[in-house]
Amino acid sequence: MGCLSVTHKLCISICLGFLVYTAAERQYFTISHNTTWEQARNHCQVCYKEMVTLTPENTHIVSKMANSDHWIGLRKYINYKGTSNNDTPWTGWANGDPLFFQNWYPGWPVFKSPLPKIDCCSCSCTCPVPNSTTTSPPARFSISTGSNTESMVTSNTEVNSDAGTSASNTEVTSDEGTSASNTEVNSDAGTSDPRNTTSSHSLWSSTPQPPVISTCERAPMLPPIIPENNKNYIENSCVVILRFGPWVEKECWEKLPSICYEDRFMGSVTISNITASSAALMWEKGPGDISGYRLVVLSAKGDTNITKTLKNLSYDLEGLIAGTGYDIQVFPVKCGRDLNPQNGTFYTIPGKVENLTVTNYTETTVTLIWKKPEGNYGFFKVTAHSNYVDTESIVKDNITAESLVFDGLTQGNNYTFFVTTGVEDRTRWSDIATISECTSPSKVSKLEAFDNSDTHLKLKWEPPEGNYTGFEVKAMDRNLLDLQANVTYPKDLLAKPFEVEVKGLPNGKQINFNVTAISICKLNGATVHFTTYTAPGPVSNLTLAAGPEWVSANWSFDSKHGEVSNFTAVLSHSGHLDQEKNITAYNVTFKDLKTATRYTVDVYAVTNNLRSPNTTNFIFTSPSPPTDAKVLNSTKDSLKFTWTAPKNSSAREYICNIKSDFWNTDNNKTVNETHCKFTGLKSGSTYNFQVFTLSDNTTSQPAKCSGTTVEDPVEIDLSMLCSSEATLYCDKGETRDKVFDDMKKYFEKELGQHVYYKLQKGSST
Repeated sequence: MGCLSVTHKLCISICLGFLVYTAAERQYFTISHNTTWEQARNHCQVCYKEMVTLTPENTHIVSKMANSDHWIGLRKYINYKGTSNNDTPWTGWANGDPLFFQNWYPGWPVFKSPLPKIDCCSCSCTCPVPNSTTTSPPARFSISTGSNTESMVTSNTEVNSDAGTSASNTEVTSDEGTSASNTEVNSDAGTSDPRNTTSSHSLWSSTPQPPVISTCERAPMLPPIIPENNKNYIENSCVVILRFGPWVEKECWEKLPSICYEDRFMGSVTISNITASSAALMWEKGPGDISGYRLVVLSAKGDTNITKTLKNLSYDLEGLIAGTGYDIQVFPVKCGRDLNPQNGTFYTIPGKVENLTVTNYTETTVTLIWKKPEGNYGFFKVTAHSNYVDTESIVKDNITAESLVFDGLTQGNNYTFFVTTGVEDRTRWSDIATISECTSPSKVSKLEAFDNSDTHLKLKWEPPEGNYTGFEVKAMDRNLLDLQANVTYPKDLLAKPFEVEVKGLPNGKQINFNVTAISICKLNGATVHFTTYTAPGPVSNLTLAAGPEWVSANWSFDSKHGEVSNFTAVLSHSGHLDQEKNITAYNVTFKDLKTATRYTVDVYAVTNNLRSPNTTNFIFTSPSPPTDAKVLNSTKDSLKFTWTAPKNSSAREYICNIKSDFWNTDNNKTVNETHCKFTGLKSGSTYNFQVFTLSDNTTSQPAKCSGTTVEDPVEIDLSMLCSSEATLYCDKGETRDKVFDDMKKYFEKELGQHVYYKLQKGSST
């Protein structure tokens, strides 16, 4: 593919001009002073950045600024030095940007029309027509045009040769079969004389030919016609923008106004080492040849206006007002013109509040007052930090007054309050003023007494909300005199309900209690009052008396044991309550009781429905005798007796007794049943039996009966020798009968009626 022509390049540039063009934010300036293009560019480079570059985005802006022809930053050869130039024209803007966009007035730019290109000379044939039927081959020759050498074939060509002329309308056919016409051929002499071209071969070199009859001669070409528009052609033109936007070329030495541009300077001011009265400023160097900087400092409240002309890139501000906002502008000065300012804002550090004081506190609030600082401020911020429990700090913000009732606090807690002064944009804070204070603890609830006795009782309550470190319990008498009671507190302060035991109280008295919660700061909460009573002291000298079915009691009561309204006597046995009586007297009798039963009597002194400690004693009612004693069973050596237990009796023990005067026996046995058995007795013997009810080592009257063991017969031979002073007295019958009768009486008396015997009369010998 061959090289593109200038026209083709222009077309491509116009098309590319519709591409999106981006650049930094630019400012445009018209220079009304008339100068040459070079002078205008130099001024733009010194006082601005460069001559204006036009794009699709800014052309409408720049065209509105041009009320006449103005130089713009476009030149045919941007680096033209005033001599012949071999650079490609219209390649870029003065600032180096490529020429993507063009907006020429119709007919512009003016291009130099080329002279016709002569590829070969014009030839005429003066030779006669050969009479031979064989045609000689065409002559072959080469012509060098510029740097390209083409092999050409020509025949029947008319050549007109003349110095300083060039051939035109020449038909040339190349080896590739293409034709060229109106082709410009440049030589050093400005002519296209083939004799002045550089060729690689002889202009008329040819292969050996057979003899011909005639010859050809060359003739000079007519001079080319120079186009009329070359008269407006400018070799190295500069471009102006017309007042309605299009571009045209002008001679660069013409003096016209111009348009410059400069990228908006976007520097910034760095502010450091800010205190309540000073700050250090630093800024960026401006673009190009900056002659200095103009510093303007304005306070937000309008009470400060500082203007300084500086050469350096830093400045220390002094004598500022605490807590004040300042606007900083630094204008780079270039050619006496202020560039876009470098901006900065800051606040000086506000002052610390003074005389921070606590004026009041409650369970959930603390009241603070302070004096505002010197200078200005935006607001105050107060932070409450708990020192007792790990909770999130509470912040009160945007306070403009010089006091605060800080609410929402926890009861019985210790807080440190931090007060700081802030500025409007919250970038600067003062030193912190601190003070510590406690909230009051809350009061206990549901206070009540229980387990009241004569000298001590217990109290319980629900702990207060919030925090507390303990409680104070104070016991007072009816006249509110401190009783100096001993209070025992539990180890677990978080117990719910909270219980204490109070000892060392007087008997039977009204007791007034004050219960107060104590906080970490030893502050007392609201006191809760409560009234109760102790029980009276015990009765004394309790004595009892009892019969078979009754018990009586007697006692005494000392007034030093407190006030008493009545007494309560309670009768019970075996853990079972039998009777309870409320009396005002000092004695009582219980009737319709069981016999032989152990009864316990408890006596209480009573006041305000509180019983004293009990005084107790016990006694047995008298036992009743058993009845219906009889022999249940008998053997030759044992007797078993039974009886009936007494009615309405709790007795469970009996004493049995058996006795024989003949055998000189007397035996006792204790049993817990209604029968007993004696063994080891004599057979055929009668025994006397009696049984007693036993209760509390006391016996009832006996129940009696007799029993005889079964006889076991034994034969006894008894020989008697009778002697008498009277002759034959023993041999008399009446004497023998009398002896037997006496013996019978003796045995009956000694052995009893159940002893059987048999006496046999023998001989008188």
